Amino acid sequence: MAKKQHLIFIMTRSKFLLSILFFVLSISSKIFAQCMYNEIEITTSTLQWGDEVSWELYSTESETLIESYTGTTDSSSFTQSVCIDDGCYYFVAMDTYGDGWNGTVIESEDIFDSSQTLSNGFYGFFTFSIGEDNCNFELTGCTNSESFNYIQGATDDDGSCEMIESYSFTGNGNTYNREYIYYAPANLEPGSPLVFVLHGYFGWATEMYEFSGFKELADEAGFGVVFPQGSPDGNGNNHWNANFDWGSEPDLEFLVLLAKHLQSEYNHSTSCTYSCGYSNGGYMSYSLACNASETFRGVGSVGGTMTNNDWDDCQPTQQVPVIHLHGTSDETILYEGTTNWQFGWGQQPGVETIVQSWAQRYNCTSYEEIELPNTVLTDGSDVDLIRHYDGDGGYEARLYRVNNGGHDWFGAFGNFDIQSSVEIWNFWNAACQDLSTTNLEDVTSDNIISCENNQIKALQNCVVSVFDINGREILKRPLISGQSIYDFAETGIYLVVANNNELFQSSKILIP
Repeated sequence: MAKKQHLIFIMTRSKFLLSILFFVLSISSKIFAQCMYNEIEITTSTLQWGDEVSWELYSTESETLIESYTGTTDSSSFTQSVCIDDGCYYFVAMDTYGDGWNGTVIESEDIFDSSQTLSNGFYGFFTFSIGEDNCNFELTGCTNSESFNYIQGATDDDGSCEMIESYSFTGNGNTYNREYIYYAPANLEPGSPLVFVLHGYFGWATEMYEFSGFKELADEAGFGVVFPQGSPDGNGNNHWNANFDWGSEPDLEFLVLLAKHLQSEYNHSTSCTYSCGYSNGGYMSYSLACNASETFRGVGSVGGTMTNNDWDDCQPTQQVPVIHLHGTSDETILYEGTTNWQFGWGQQPGVETIVQSWAQRYNCTSYEEIELPNTVLTDGSDVDLIRHYDGDGGYEARLYRVNNGGHDWFGAFGNFDIQSSVEIWNFWNAACQDLSTTNLEDVTSDNIISCENNQIKALQNCVVSVFDINGREILKRPLISGQSIYDFAETGIYLVVANNNELFQSSKILIP
């Protein structure tokens, strides 16, 4: 009986040992089967602003995402193992702030000889191959490293390169070196109009270049457009000194001299040179109307107004047609004006009073108020057009009153019944004695991307930019046809701009 029990114990223990052996072999086979090709390790080490950093890994043979990384903290390292076949691969390196990775690097002894980093901008590419000697990387973008929209690692120039140019002048006894972006369509006609587009407080010329719509209008209507860069104030914030009581920046001289330079250099019309701007840029445009009307023959303001100095002493030497777009619920620049100094920006009357004063200056005898079609019911606002016309020489001053509208560049943010750039250009175009009108829809396409809630899907290879309601670019990246991005922003309204240098599309997304 004891021998039988001993035999049973031996058999049981053998079965147990065999079970463990089979389990170990099973686990081992699964481990070894995880990577039948090439297993690579990728280490991402953040330094500063680690939460702005991300990357995605793709094969040139497919748009399917292989691996990705999104940073969360500074001064940390994270290693990922990836199994890939022989072939050609690339990383899309991205930075949400647009100033590169600030010291973050990715390293992999398996694929790179040295660490890789995004030197500047919103995105770039790192390429590598495994077991493949003849990789053909067709990564499109601007390949000129001197351009402000240079794409690190791009191999196929798409013709999109634009330069930030410099202009030096003397003012207040000092020499200044200022920057601007000049854009014009190919084969620009001699004597074509010239349009200045000024950013707002805190703003950048590159942002207005991206979302204002004037670059696309220039292509359609045939004019030159310049996006000047303001200078830092005492707090380091980009701004325009629109005849304020504070600040000594000679912005008036800069813009006048730059206009004359571009008129001469590119043969632009001296009688059809205009300035418009958003917020602080609108202030500056009014200041140009008061103090440089011989150069700027029409102005437009979106969400800006006149400083108290310009309101008290405005002395244009030429007629200046004025167009103003403003939200009645604008909490930054009040529609009804202000009697306090508004943080040093001055005391101003209401917007309607300002526009009416320009109409009275040139003896307008006719007035009408038109309720425009409320084509977009979901933006919570509608628009009334107020016209003062039949003035001296056919003078007109125009106001678009956006009821319940905020501090927005309309058509890109806030109200979508009108496009700020289109309304401004059509007004000036008529003043320039060409009564034809342009619609931004004529220069856009609906077949680059599709947008729905928090998803953007590329229907063609393109570059996508996303702007928040303050006009700040929060995302810029390339998308391959068929590729989608999700959860790219929090709740709110965003402008999505897609461009592949042949087609342009502007869409709005509401993320609930």
